[in-house]
Formats: sequence, C-alpha cells, structure tokens
Amino acid sequence: MKNSTAQRFAWLEAIKAIAILWVFVNHVAEPIFGVPLIGNPLSGWLPLSDRISQLYPLDGFGAWNIPLNILRYVGWFGDQGVQLFLIASGFGLTWGLLNRQAEKPIKIVPFYLNRARRIYPIWWGVHVLFIGTWFVTGWGLSLFEPATWLSFLGIRLTPELLYYFSPAWWYFWLIVQLYLIYPFLWNGLRKWGPLKLLLWSSVIAFALRGVGLFVFDSYLDAWSRGAIFITRLPEFVFGISLASWMFSHPEETHKRLSSWRAGITSIAVYLIGIYLALTLPGMIFAPFLFGVSIFVLLYAILNKLLPLFPRWLRASTEWTGKHSYSLYLIHHPVILALISYGAAISVGTFGRAALAFILMLVLGPALEWGVDFAQTRVRRLWEKFGTVRLLLASGLVAVTMILILIGAELAVRRFDPQEVRGWGERPALEMDSQFGWKLIPSQTTRLRWLSYDYAVTSNSLGFPAPEYPEQKPDDVYRILVTGDAFSSAEGVDTDRAWPRLLESRLNEMAGGKKIQVLNFSMTGYGPNQYAEVVKEFAPLYQPDLILIEVFVNDFQDALWTNEDFQYNIGFYNGDADSLSSILKLESLRSWTDLNIKQKLQEILQGEPNAQGYFLGHFATLERSELETMNYASDFVKEELGQIQTTAEGIGAQVILVMAPSSVQVCSSDELDYYPRHIDLADSTRFNPDQPQRIMSEIAEALDLPMYDLRNVLSSSEQCPYQPRNMHWTADGHRVVADYLADLLIQNGYVP
Repeated sequence: MKNSTAQRFAWLEAIKAIAILWVFVNHVAEPIFGVPLIGNPLSGWLPLSDRISQLYPLDGFGAWNIPLNILRYVGWFGDQGVQLFLIASGFGLTWGLLNRQAEKPIKIVPFYLNRARRIYPIWWGVHVLFIGTWFVTGWGLSLFEPATWLSFLGIRLTPELLYYFSPAWWYFWLIVQLYLIYPFLWNGLRKWGPLKLLLWSSVIAFALRGVGLFVFDSYLDAWSRGAIFITRLPEFVFGISLASWMFSHPEETHKRLSSWRAGITSIAVYLIGIYLALTLPGMIFAPFLFGVSIFVLLYAILNKLLPLFPRWLRASTEWTGKHSYSLYLIHHPVILALISYGAAISVGTFGRAALAFILMLVLGPALEWGVDFAQTRVRRLWEKFGTVRLLLASGLVAVTMILILIGAELAVRRFDPQEVRGWGERPALEMDSQFGWKLIPSQTTRLRWLSYDYAVTSNSLGFPAPEYPEQKPDDVYRILVTGDAFSSAEGVDTDRAWPRLLESRLNEMAGGKKIQVLNFSMTGYGPNQYAEVVKEFAPLYQPDLILIEVFVNDFQDALWTNEDFQYNIGFYNGDADSLSSILKLESLRSWTDLNIKQKLQEILQGEPNAQGYFLGHFATLERSELETMNYASDFVKEELGQIQTTAEGIGAQVILVMAPSSVQVCSSDELDYYPRHIDLADSTRFNPDQPQRIMSEIAEALDLPMYDLRNVLSSSEQCPYQPRNMHWTADGHRVVADYLADLLIQNGYVP
C-alpha cells in the first residue's frame, strides 16, 4: 500500500455502500415485521423470554418463508450499518489528516469550519426540501415547530428531538458531537498511540454507558442509541486507531485483517454480540463488538472479491459509497412516506419498498446537486452584487414568497374553509358547566367549513330555536328531542332540521292537539349529555314523549368527560381567525393535508385516508373495536336508564331513534371522502350491523322501543348524506321527519 492523499480505498467505499443498503433494509423491515427487541433496550423492555421468542422464524407463507425470514433478520440487524459508518468516519477523517499533516496538531477553528462545510449544507438542504413538502402537502418539517429549528442546527438531544420527523437523522447529532471532540482524540492519538487511545476511551465509554443503561428510564433508548457521544465513542475511536495502524504498518495490518484467523474471530465475536444484545449488561459491549467484527470481516472479504467484480458493479459500489451521506438523509423520509408501520406483508408493500429505493437513489444525488447549485449561485451573486444588495434581494424574495403563501391561506379561508384549532362549529358554541357546551344563547351564527355553509340559530337557553314557555297548555302534545349533530342539525339551517320539519308535519297530520317539538340536541352530544339534558329540562317542560336520537359513535362518546370534549372542541386553542392562525397558514396546511397529503398516502402507502375513515365512522364497524364497544355499552345503558327513570317520573314515554353512519347507507361513489382500500364486505374485518346490534340489545334490556333509520335513509333516491361531510342533507332531514311523523302517528305515540 502507498501512503498517498490520492490513494483510494475501494473497500472503504464498498463498506459505506453496504452500510447504507443495510440501514435501508432495516428501515423497510421494521414497519413490516415490527421493531426488534434484541439490541433495542427501552423503558419497560419486555422480558428475556419475549426477546428470544420474537426471533423465532415466521411461518405460514409457504415458499416465501425463507426469503421473508432472511429479509426480516437482515433488516432487524441493519442498525449495525450505523456502526460501520462510525468506524468508516473515524478511519477516513484520520487517514486524511495523517496524509496531509502527519502528526502535527490540529488547528481547531479551520478544522471545525471544514467539517461544518462538509456536513451542514446538505443537512440544511434536506431540511429545506422537507419544509417545502410541508408547505405543499402538509407532510414534512413545520416551520412553526421549535423542533424543526433545533434540528436545523443539528441538535437532537432529547428523546422527543432524537427521532423528530425522520428517526434516522439522530445519527447527524452524534456525528456533530464526535467532530467536536475529534481534536482531543487526535491529540490523544499523538500522545498515547492508537492502542492506548482505543483501550482508555473504550474503558471510560463502556463504564459510563453501563451506568446509564441501569440508571436511565425514559432516556434509556436515547442513551443506548447515541444521543450522548460517549456511548458510541469506541466504534469511532476504533476507526481512528485502525487508520493509524494502517498508515504506520500498512502491509502488516492488511495481512492481519485479511487472515483466516481474523475472519473466524470476527464471526465468533459477532455471534457473541448477538448473545449479549439480548440483555441489558450485554448491551454495554454489543454495539462495539458488532461494529468491529463486521467491519473486519467485510474488509477481508471485499479486498479479495472487489477485484473480481465486474466493472459496472465496482463503479456502482463506489458511487453508492461516495453518495452515502445524502442517501442516508433521504432514505428514511421516503420510506416513511411510502410504508407505514403495520404494513401488510404483500406484493404492494414490497413494491413500495422498491419505489422507495429508486427514489432514494434519485433524490440523494439530486439533493447534492441542488445544494451545490445553490451554493454556486449564492457565491456568484455575492461576488456580483456584494453583501448588502444580496441580502436585500434575498429579503425581497422571502417577502414575496410569504405574501404568496398568506394569499393562498386567505383564499382557502374564503373559498374552502377548513376546521382549524378545533371544531368547525366552535364559533357558535360556548362552554357550559352543566352540559359541557351549548350554543351561544340568542344568537344566529353562520358557519362555513369543509363544504358546509349554514346558519345556526339558538334560543335563550343555548339550544336550537325556537323556544317554548315552560307551562304546557292543555291542548298541546309535547315532544322533547335530544341527540347530536344529526338533530341539532349540522350542515343545514336550524329551521330545516328534522325536529322542526317533524313539528310541521305532525301538526298537518294530527287531530285535536297542537304538536310542539322542543329541540335540545347539540353537536357532539353523547349519552352523558342526553341524560343531563333530560334530567334538567324534562321536569320543566313536561313532555309527553322523549325522543332520543342516538348515533353509532355514542359508545366512544360515553367514555369521554365534558373536559375531554371541551379540549377537543378547541375552547382553549385561541381564535381560529386570529392573525397568529393566518400567519401559521393553518387553513392552507389543513387543506393540503386533506386534499394532497392524505390522497397521496392512499396511493403510495395503500392505506385509507384518515379523514374519510373518520367521517365514515369505520371504527364503529371494525370487529377489533367490539371489546371497547361492549365495555362502553354499560355506560350507555346506565345513561339511557337514567333518562327512562326521569321520564317515568313525569309520565312520559321514551323512544330511541338510531342514525347510521354515512357508509352504512351510501356507496363509495356517492361520498367524495370514501377512503380507498376499504371493503365493508370483508367480514373478517367489518361487521356493518355492529353498533346497531349493541344498541338494540341495550334498548331491549331497558324495554325501550328503538327504530333503526338505515332502511328509510337507504330508500332515498339520492344519498341523504353530505358528499364531503358526515351529516344529512336537507333532503335527508325531510326523509327522517316524514318517516318519524308516520311512525309516531301509526304507533299511537301522538294522538
């Protein structure tokens, strides 16, 4: 070997190429097969038996068992690619210095500036890239998150910051720390030599690492991973020492590393590392043993095989190693965008993994080119215009971009208002100590959000108008209605809600008595609020009939407190029309999230969009939710029982009317938000009758009549639900009112 600055280590670039590919496979395998317990100590680390049993091979995939298990194991151990990078970084940095200045002291300031120029431009470039995707799609790095700016500086110290946005980026913070202490390591190398430097740094690092592993709880993962440089110092120093040995004794070092004894020893040490990685004490040494054994083994193999590689393969390996830094920064965000955790083992998932690999290979070099182009342009503009004029021009460009974004924000607010800082109904609501919330009394509020444009009119009590006197005339038959947004009613003007239409229809059909329908429904109400409303107002207004409109999500609502709802509504979030909300582009980001990000996720990740899943209330139809719904049914039954008791006290009848979710009535073609990749006919996952069955069992146990609105709503000529939201159209309210009028007359509820 020759000690020359021009010397090129093909094997080193090959190791870096293997490292990035191994890390890539790791970040593909974890979403599909789960995060391995081995080598990943966490707070509440599962028992040793669970860590071992997780390593048992997968079964049940036929001929695919072997390749799937190979992918699983290779991926699970892919964290060791980081060890390879650490050793390669220590080696490359030291080898370069030895060639340039032998053993002279490092000039600290120039060294730090050179290292910063090496790593920070691309680091900033990748941040700018994903800030851009955040502006366009709502996915990426938010400008308004302090974590984004700390990450921009390279600081990823806390557990929250360590894995912020792209978990793989924790490594950058470790490298920054190692570069900061490198001059001291260099002095140690000059003073003590490579062996003593490695021994003393390892002893100190292992001791401190061990203390942290047994002392820390919530910080255990961050400590083990390398949030503080000392825990990963031995790997880095091994690279430094190896470079020194190879520089001073090239032939001897090469011979030792390439010997069959070194190969066998490396394999044995690696197996010992696997054993140690299963326990907390073993994790003191396992990362170092993994890194050193694999690095030495790869050195021996690659030095023998690389000359035999075809020319294109050698070139590809060298190219990958050369661009490994940009590939590392790009790969994990791309994987996360395409493969979500819990992804199915399917052709589609592995197809997305292949797409992620291609995008990594394209976007990594593109990022480098973009950063180089930007640096060149800035330098030329600086040379041409000078500092002051360049800053002024940059400021003008920045102001123009900000004005364009604010204009887009205002356009969304004007033409397609979103729900920001809470519910879209919040401008019409106020907190209430008894019910949790209600309408602002005696006020008409125009609400515009997610395709809705309607007026809510409240009475002096804070419920949908009109308001009747407490004293009931002798010639009046009263119905007290309570329910949620389907009755209050969401998406249509208050006077077009079905309780108002029901009153008109009954007065047309009924005989001697005048019919009054008192509407005490409220958006978001559930069983707890229904019972409180009846308890408060039924004794005052003496209704003859109490009609409770229940919905499929009442089981979830029964588990929420009023305080939970108040926070969810957004009473504590500040004004959605405030200058702060506008400057933060909250409506624009919500719009891009719903219309771009979630739709792209459906296409790229093969998952249903979250908004459509919520609006269709698919969770209530999932068989996996049955246990929770059965648990909640006891609370629903208790609240309905209280209503029944209150009604008996005033001589009123009680009936339940159950509103279905939109997807129980309308087809996917009729609902714009109907998510892809959902098949309600899949009986292994869904039971479309689930909420109605549970509610009917409760009604039967309480001896309460219950009427299911699915059939009548399904008989409508058009879908009675809003195509871009979850509630009934005006026609849907009319259909329900007509049905209930006939029902109440024919069944003798109304004289």
